[in-house]
This record gives sequence, structure tokens and C-alpha cells, in this order.
Amino acid sequence: MAQARSLLSRYRGCLAGAVIGDCVGAVFEGAWADSIAIVKIIKEDEKIREAAEKRKRENENPDGEVSNGEIWTFTDDTAMARSVAKSLIKHNGFNARDMARRFSEEYFNERFRGYGGSVTVVFQKLQETEYENPFEPAKKQFEGQGSYGNGGAMRIAPAGLFGYKDNDFHRLRDLAKDITNITHSHYQAIQGAVLQAYAVDLALRVEGHLDADEFLNDLIKQMKLMEKETERFTKMTNEKVARDRGEERSSASEHPYCDKLEKIKTFLKQEAPPSPEEIDEELGTDVSALESVPAAIFAFLYATKDIPYLENRNLFEKTVMYAISLGGDTDTIATMAAAIAGACYGEEQLPEHWKLCCEGVDDALEDAEQLYNLSQSSNTQPPGSDTKSPEQDSRSLQ
Repeated sequence: MAQARSLLSRYRGCLAGAVIGDCVGAVFEGAWADSIAIVKIIKEDEKIREAAEKRKRENENPDGEVSNGEIWTFTDDTAMARSVAKSLIKHNGFNARDMARRFSEEYFNERFRGYGGSVTVVFQKLQETEYENPFEPAKKQFEGQGSYGNGGAMRIAPAGLFGYKDNDFHRLRDLAKDITNITHSHYQAIQGAVLQAYAVDLALRVEGHLDADEFLNDLIKQMKLMEKETERFTKMTNEKVARDRGEERSSASEHPYCDKLEKIKTFLKQEAPPSPEEIDEELGTDVSALESVPAAIFAFLYATKDIPYLENRNLFEKTVMYAISLGGDTDTIATMAAAIAGACYGEEQLPEHWKLCCEGVDDALEDAEQLYNLSQSSNTQPPGSDTKSPEQDSRSLQ
């Protein structure tokens, strides 16, 4: 099995898979339902399959015009992820000004991709200041706390691929932190992006059977260290929320990511599958990093189980369709889950009709090959920037 999933196949599966998760998940994002019936997702898959068959027939007709056919479009998730990939490829590492410029130009060229309101303000400020300090606009948002959204995590998969050769969690953490800080400087956004990047890294290294407990234990080990560094800030945030609610003291956890990862263990081991309500309450499915990255990891791991209506689907398909079924921020949860699944199972499991009809797949495959080539070269440089991040010297996650 390991030979069938070459490293190049995993790189390609990761980035193209992420695009597919985004494109298919975006169909259901506007509903913001607590959950999406899997039969509805299957119907959408049938539409994609029909569109792919129609395109093939038209393109095989020598007397007819070549048709691109119906396309399932990507969102800001993919737009920003490919900016990350192309910047890492061009500079063989992190370059803050180049990446910030790419983010902004991608937005101003195609504003219709579904960007969140707060991040567009960051892009405007970056452009106005000519990217002089790429980290400053995001740092000033939300009374200086920064955004805790999942915008860093949704785009971070290329960092997981870039850092593979180093096999060094601390360097991967620093790279993910720098990439995220350009738009999301809240510590929970950073921790979520690091968690997602590390999940991709671990998935690349899975050989043979996927051991869910081992996978989660590796994630928990590193998240414990990160959350230990931010206990004081988490406690302050929890107390403020409690005061705002009129509560005497907060009962919220100071290690929320670890708690959610432990909850995933419980969900995987229990006999009855967790209900959509349980998943939403315990893991979350919204636009915050804390309430979406764990859900994506859960979808990836839960897809190894039998899921009604998906018995004849491969593990990648099951991951994407189950992730969408969780509801909420469907495109982002699906793109994160699909990136992990693609890194684990390889390009071979990506359905051809999805690859054919999802916008941006070819571009993702090209970026994946270039990142793979960098991983095989002997001159890969440590992640570095022409502009230091605000905390680069201390490397604090606070």
C-alpha cells in the first residue's frame, strides 16, 4: 500500500484534494445548516459526474467545439492557499511581503470569492502601505487581539508539504505561524493553523493502516506544549467572556484544542455514531479556527468507519462527503479535511469527475509538483522572511 501512495502522489492528492473539498463544500456553505443530509451531497456528486460525462462527450466530438462545461468554483480558501504555495515555491521559504502582496492582489483581482469582511480590511491596509509591514494591519484588528477565524488554517496545507523534508515540528510551527500572522494574529487562529499543518505532515507519513489513536496522540503532544504557552491569555479571554455573560467565573477550558482532540477519541471509540448536534456542540463547525479545525480532523478519521450511504466510496470521497455533512462552514471544513485525506491516501483516490469539474485542480497539481521537487532538493532553506514577524525573535505563540 505504501508503494502505491508515492510521496509525489500524496503531494498532488493534498493540494488537489483541498481544492475539491472547497469547490464541492462551497455548494452547501450558504445554507449554514446544523447538518447536511448525505443524500443531498450524493445528488450533488451525481450532478458533477453528469457534467464531467457531458464534457467528455463534447470534447471527443471532432466536429464540435471544445467545451469547458459546467465548473464548480473555488472560494477564498483555495485562492489564499495557492498564494501560499506560489510564494513558498518562488522564495524557497517564507517571504512576508511577497505573500502579503499575493494575498491582496488575489483579492482585488477576484473579490467574488467569498472573503470575510475583516480580512478585506487587512488587504486594503496592506495595499495602502505598500506592504511595508505585512503583519501590522492584522495585529491591530479586534482591539489588538487579532482575528481568531479559520482563515490561516484553511490555506496552510502547502506549508505542511513544504516542511515535510525538515521533519521538524518547531520549524513547521514557525512557518505556519508566520503565514497566519499576515491576516490572523489571535493565538487561537495561529494554533489552529499549526494543528492543521501538522495534521497534513503526519498524514504524509502514514504507512499502511491509519492508527487514529496514534495520529491524535501525536497532535495532542504538540498542542499541549502550545496551549501551555498561552494558558494566561486563554484564562483572561475566558474570564472576559464570563463577565460579559454576567457569570461569576468561567468554566471554559484553558486547553481547548487538546480537549477537542480528546473528544474526537471518545467519538471514534463509542459504539453509536455521534449526532450532528453532539459534533456541533463538542467540536464546532463555525468560522473560528477552534470550532472548525478539530471538526476537519474528526471527519478525516471518522471516514475510516462505515458510514450509511457511503459504503461504496473510497476513503477520500467519504472524508469529503462526511465533512460537508457536518454543516456550518462546509467549504472550509471540507477543504481542510480533504487536504489531510489527500496527503494520506494520494491522488489515486481523487475521483476523476471531481478533478475534471472543480476549478483550480490543474493549478494545484502543478504547485504540488513544484513543492515536491523542493522537498527532494538539497538546497531547501529554512523558513525565513525579508520582514520579521512581531514575535519572531522569541517565537512565542502568545
